[in-house]
Parts: sequence; structure tokens; C-alpha cells
Amino acid sequence: MMLDWKETYALGHREIDAQHKELFDLISQAEAAQTPDQLKPVLMLLYKHTREHFELEEGLMRQTGFPGLTAHAGYHNALLARLNTISKDVGKGLVDQTALSKLMTDWALRHTQFDDADAADYIAKA
Repeated sequence: MMLDWKETYALGHREIDAQHKELFDLISQAEAAQTPDQLKPVLMLLYKHTREHFELEEGLMRQTGFPGLTAHAGYHNALLARLNTISKDVGKGLVDQTALSKLMTDWALRHTQFDDADAADYIAKA
């Protein structure tokens, strides 16, 4: 399933939206990869981007006193754990496209559109 950024996904925070657009681009690259060798560098970029993005989001939540920070950070950690599992498998030459697609869909469509939207609304009002 190819995931393309749509402006309706924007949350209204310039930096978070820019990083989400980059996330969608990296997801498209990951899903287009045909071999473990093609996927490895994309997953490395995705991990780096994700760490930076989660740090930004969690920092904004901390600054504004977002009450759901602990749960939100827990979800971030769960996403990273899933990414690490997939990355380890790819390192062994295994690509589970189903697991990769499920992670990317959960991340891009569920997490950014619901969890991040709640946080962004709170941050905007703070």
C-alpha cells in the first residue's frame, strides 16, 4: 500500500507537518524497495528521522504540559521497537512486507492522524 501525503493530514504546526511529509516520503521509499540491500539504507534514514521527530514532538509536549505525554511517548517507543525488529530481520536478509506495510500504515495513518492530532491541538492552544 503506497502512502502519499495529503494536505488534509496537516496538523497546523509547520515543523511537525514538514517532518510528517518527510516520513511519508521515507515510507514510500521503504515500500518501493525490492530487496534487503535496497531497504537497509531507507530504514536507517527512517530511524534517524524518527528519533529526531519524536524528540521534537515530545519536547513540545513537555514544554506545554501535555497530559498525554507518557502514553504518547510509550507509543513512540512501541513504533521504534517494531521498526527495530523489522530492521534486524532485513539485516538478516529477510523482508516481511506485511509487517512493514502494517507498521507504516499504523504509523502514518493512525498515529499521525489521531495521536499526533490530539497533541498538536493541545500544543496550539497552550
